[in-house]
Amino acid sequence: MGFDEIIKAVRVQLKMTQEQLARGLNISFSTLNRWENGRTIPSKLAKMRLVEYCIQSDIDEAIILYLREL
Repeated sequence: MGFDEIIKAVRVQLKMTQEQLARGLNISFSTLNRWENGRTIPSKLAKMRLVEYCIQSDIDEAIILYLREL
């Protein structure tokens, strides 16, 4: 599973739009859109922030494990 698929799975599980998730992560919509469309990948800091957000949001543990491995 690639990062683009993981970020989409997180968003779908939370029933959020890209804009809503971007706001929750305190990043721009265009950044999230590029991640989800596989055009760019996040920095280590951004990945850690996403893991923390997923833990706080009760995301499926399997998704969190995938994120930590990337």
